[in-house]
Order: sequence, then structure tokens, then C-alpha cells
Amino acid sequence: PHTGDTQKTLRKLTKWHPASAKHQVEVLRTHITLSKAHLTTAKGSIMRVAHEAVAAAAMTLAIASSGLAAGPASAQPDFTSGASNLSLFPPTTADAENPPFSDVAIDSQFYTEITWLAENGISTGWLQPDGTSTFRPLQSINRDAMAAFMYRLMGSPNYTPPSKSPYADIYAESMFYKEVCWVASEGISQGYVGYDGSLLFGPAGSVTRDAMATFMYRLAGSPDYTPPSKSSFEDVLPDRQFYKEISWLASTGISTGWTEDDGTKTYRPNESINRDAMAAFMYRFHHELIDG
Repeated sequence: PHTGDTQKTLRKLTKWHPASAKHQVEVLRTHITLSKAHLTTAKGSIMRVAHEAVAAAAMTLAIASSGLAAGPASAQPDFTSGASNLSLFPPTTADAENPPFSDVAIDSQFYTEITWLAENGISTGWLQPDGTSTFRPLQSINRDAMAAFMYRLMGSPNYTPPSKSPYADIYAESMFYKEVCWVASEGISQGYVGYDGSLLFGPAGSVTRDAMATFMYRLAGSPDYTPPSKSSFEDVLPDRQFYKEISWLASTGISTGWTEDDGTKTYRPNESINRDAMAAFMYRFHHELIDG
């Protein structure tokens, strides 16, 4: 009775997770939680469906089409009930009639990128009293939220944070403690030394565009790259800190900068990066370097 909804659900699952064999197997082996009319994967993706049977039927169809149905039990999704993380991952859909965030209209700059972030559980936004969610696109992104975004962008790797924090201003009970420790363990963020000599992360500080270039470069594994002798941007000279990382970001197409009235290109390295631009950076990082 739910055939149409089942096909729609399956298409969304396919859209979220690339149709390569590797990714398909990864999705099908993940723990699936069903609660009321929602489907949540262990990676945090969540979608709203018409009925529990729709989600179950979609996953069954996906398993059958992948050839995993005859495999070991560990290769099958585990359907359970009573999801406990629904408040952390509010349901979102990508259609124009029901955008994921009430403050990001379909004609907004970076609507596609922001919606992609929501569909993949990378950003959950803020849940409002009326049940809608907001993204706050023009708000600068904090360093702790940046850590959470990057952790989720890389598939929420299995990681146990240390009992003792590597930073003097981050505690085990801090929001995003696990994610901040993960970026530190991966060498993505090295923090900075405070006046008293302690190592700090500055979780509430905003992320500047030059620092974001560095984070992205390290997130990509610090690839072998020789920057050009002449900068692509008028406001980023070769002797500037993070010149290599900014040039690398431009070479990948992740950042295009601004074209000024005189035709020159600028990067604006000292500006704080807004949440909508961060969504664009992550969308391009995924499609150019992970999926590309």
C-alpha cells in the first residue's frame, strides 16, 4: 500500500549516500532505528516518512537490490524501535514545499549546499518552539561547531575521546567535546597557546577564512601541493601565513573568493566565515575530494 512512498524514500537514501558499491554496503550495514514515522542511521541521517512500513520496505528493497540479502546477519540493517536521538537530529526534507530550515528560503544563496548539509546530518540547526528549525546562515561559525561539522562530514568516525582534555578551555562535559578532541587527534586543529602557557582551543571564537582554509587542507590529509609564485588573490600574498593552504583551497574549486569591481579576485582572509559559506565549503569539499 506504500509503494509510491517506498520508492521516494529509497531515492532519498540513494541521494544521501552515493551509489557506489562501497558506500551502498556501508549504508546497508549501518544500524537503522525506526521510531514513529522517522528513520535514523547510525551516522545521524534522519528522514521523515509517511509510515514506519515505508522506511522498512525501502531498506528491504535496497538490501534485495544490493545482493546482500543472502549474506551474513551482520550485513543486514537492524530494525529497532524507540530512537533516543530524534531531538538531536530533527527530521528534514529537501523539497521546495518543506525546506529543512525556516530561515533559508529556496532562492537563498547556498540553499542547495545548506539543504545537503541538513540531509546528511552534518548540521541540525536550532529547533524552535513552533517545531521548525533554523540554520542562521549569516551568523559566523564558532570553532567548536566547526569541529562538529568536520567530524560529521567525515562520516562520524568511531572515536573515543580522552578522559583528560587536551585543551585548558574544553572540558569532558563541554558541548562537542568528542568532536573537538577528534580534530585535535587528527592534527586538523592545533589550538593556540594562551598567556599563561596553556593550550587553548577557543571554542566560542569565530573561524576566520584563512584558518578555515588550513582546517580544510589538513582535513584532506595535507596533500602534496606547491603553491604558485603569484597569488590568485590580491589580498593574499605569498609570504602570508596559510598562503599554501588558501592557494590549495582555490585550486580545488572549494573557494572561489570574490571578484571586485576592478576585476581582481580577493579572498578576505581575516573575515569570519558565515555558516552559509561554511556549508558551501563543505559541500564542495565532499563533491570535489570525497565523491569526485
